[in-house]
Amino acid sequence: MKKLQFLLFFIVILISPLSFNQVNAAEVPDPTGSIYVQDFSGILSQNEKQELVEIATYLDDQVGAQIALLTIPSLEGIPVEEYAVDAFRKYELGDKKKNNGVLLLLALQDRKIYIEVGYGLEGQLPDGKVGRILDTYALPYLEKDDLAGAITNTYKQLFNEVANEYQLKKQVDAKGYEYGYERGGPSLLTILIITFVLLSVIFLDFRFLGGALSLSLLRVLGTLLRFRGSGNGGPRSGGGGSAGGGGAGRSW
Repeated sequence: MKKLQFLLFFIVILISPLSFNQVNAAEVPDPTGSIYVQDFSGILSQNEKQELVEIATYLDDQVGAQIALLTIPSLEGIPVEEYAVDAFRKYELGDKKKNNGVLLLLALQDRKIYIEVGYGLEGQLPDGKVGRILDTYALPYLEKDDLAGAITNTYKQLFNEVANEYQLKKQVDAKGYEYGYERGGPSLLTILIITFVLLSVIFLDFRFLGGALSLSLLRVLGTLLRFRGSGNGGPRSGGGGSAGGGGAGRSW
C-alpha cells in the first residue's frame, strides 16, 4: 500500500510542472494601448483598428459600455469559454456598477471565435442572439478566410446592439450574410431608384425653395456624423466590469 501511495505521489510530482507550464502558456496577455482592440495575432490593419476604436470610444463616452476585441495565436488547450471569462475579468470591461462590457475573442490556430457578455447586457445579448450574430456576421467571412471581415462586421453589429440597449441613435454599417444573401445591403435597382428620387427632390428644392430643404438635411447629417471626428484622449483601460458567464462561440 505504501509503495502504491509513493508511486502516485511520484506521478503527481512529474505531472505538476507540465500543468503549470500549460497554464502559463495560455495566460491572458496584458492589454496594450486602448482596451477596445487587442490584436495579438496581427489580423487587422491600422485603419481597421482605428475604425473600431472610434466607435468603441463613442459608446464608452456616451454610456460607459465597453466592447473589446482580443485575438490570440492559440488557447493552448484551455477551453474557449474559460479563456474568454478570464480575459473579460482581467480587462475589467464595462462600467463597474453596470457590468456592461462585451468581449469578442478569436483564437487563430484553434479556429474558434467567442463572444462573452457582461451581466448588464445579457438582456439585450442573450446566448441565442449572440449565436445568431456569429452565424450571420462572423462565420460567412471565416469560411472564406476573411478574418478581418469577420472581426470588423461582428464588432460593428455588437456596437449596434449595445447602442440599441441604451437608445442611442447612432448605428454603423455591419454587413452580414444569411442563407447566401447579403443582409442589409440594398440591390442595384434599389440604389438607382433612391438616387433618382434624391436628385429629383434636390432639383425641385432648389427650383422652388431655393435649397432650404437640402441645407437642413445636410446640417442634420453633419450632426449625426460629428462623433467620428472626436479624439479618444489617449489609451483607455477597462472600467471595472465583470463577466456574466453568458455568451456563445463557434468553430470554423
